[in-house]
Amino acid sequence: MLGEYGLDREKIDDIYDTIIIGGGIVGAGVFREHSLHGLKSLLLDQADFNSQTSQGSSKMLHGGIRYLENMDFALVFEALKEKNLWLKLTPHVSKEVPFYLPIYKESKWPLPFLRIGLFLYDLLSLFKNSSHKVYNKKNTLKAIPGLKSDGLRGSGMYFDGIVDDSKLGLECIYDALNNPNCQALNYKKVIKLIKNNDHYEVTYQDVLSGEEEIKFSKSVIMATGPFTDQVMKKLNIPWDNLILPSKGTHLWLKKDALAIKDAMVLQTADMRIIFVIPQRNAILVGTTETPLDPNEEFLDIQPTEEEITYLLESVNEYFPTSNVGKDAILSSFSAVRPLVRAGTSSSKTSRTHKVLEPQENLFVIVGGKYTTFRRMAFDINKKLFKSLGIKHQKDITLRPLRTTSVVKDPFGQKITQANIQDVIDNEMVRTREDLISRRLSFPSTRHLNNDELSNMLDNVDLKSIPKSK
Repeated sequence: MLGEYGLDREKIDDIYDTIIIGGGIVGAGVFREHSLHGLKSLLLDQADFNSQTSQGSSKMLHGGIRYLENMDFALVFEALKEKNLWLKLTPHVSKEVPFYLPIYKESKWPLPFLRIGLFLYDLLSLFKNSSHKVYNKKNTLKAIPGLKSDGLRGSGMYFDGIVDDSKLGLECIYDALNNPNCQALNYKKVIKLIKNNDHYEVTYQDVLSGEEEIKFSKSVIMATGPFTDQVMKKLNIPWDNLILPSKGTHLWLKKDALAIKDAMVLQTADMRIIFVIPQRNAILVGTTETPLDPNEEFLDIQPTEEEITYLLESVNEYFPTSNVGKDAILSSFSAVRPLVRAGTSSSKTSRTHKVLEPQENLFVIVGGKYTTFRRMAFDINKKLFKSLGIKHQKDITLRPLRTTSVVKDPFGQKITQANIQDVIDNEMVRTREDLISRRLSFPSTRHLNNDELSNMLDNVDLKSIPKSK
């Protein structure tokens, strides 16, 4: 597969069939498919893999029940198919759980409408979801202690998946690395992209050391999510802006902040949806939806006081006796959704994706949602493989992952010093945050579940793991 490209044969190790820019969940899915097809592929990310939008989700594998309202049946069908696939392939990082959606007198969706919607949701899953149920007021209050009773009509209960979002992306990358011709590099910022005849020159800089390198490739894939417009501009590639950036903020609450054991879907006064999901010995609450200036710097974006207050007020509206305050917050995080511009409202923008080729053998994927990443990778690779003259095996990514994480369930297994060293040696850790937040899946040090683990992490060799800049 490696063309001559008119280059010095001594640089053969620097020549790739394709280079992927962006190591989030979509880039990871693209990379894995390249590996399974036997390509020589290089994956680059300017930060750690899956450290931005792909770690800033609501930690769900889901069809998107709210998209039924917009008649996005094809999207919901595709997402439900993918959800059930990954629940089957990766039970160590994902599982199906019940979600309760309480209905009140003033709710956007009345109970009869909800019955139809939940049936349709199960139908679009081809009844592979566990079956939904509808409860009256009495049984709803019994299932959800502390829930506001005034105006309550009942609730619907359906099933969706929760997932360790960054870990799933990482494991797709680990799986791809079983092909010795595939390489993944984090903290490599692409600073120059030049097309020379039949190949691309890709120059990147290590953001921790400052060192620069050049690699060569027949083709390039841009999987940069909400950063796409900004990256294309910085690389001087002709491009019309497509991203409608929207910021989403989540809170991690202490597990005793609410007396609930199952996930919930809350309809806010401004007709938005907020998920409340017990997991990881905590409760995840989110998300907000704040439009952003397209020229704003999105990397490592942080929650605002206004967003935190909004989420706490929404929770307390449904659980008026709980008095959940800032002292119940373990940590918080924000990320930017990669919505494709189709108007001015992010809440009404479709989550479908687009594949574009702004210049020969430069492919760009935008939009989509976390759950459909495998399908997104399939669609862009279909175009790429055609340009490379490769037969696209459409079912190859249905195979189980060949390599999983050293630490699969940090809250359910005892982590040893040997485990930590194994992670450092084999999972491309470059900073303490990489280790704690993504390889061990603790959102912050406040989530560490025992003093022994805290002490072990304090003893990690900081020389081998430089602090993030």
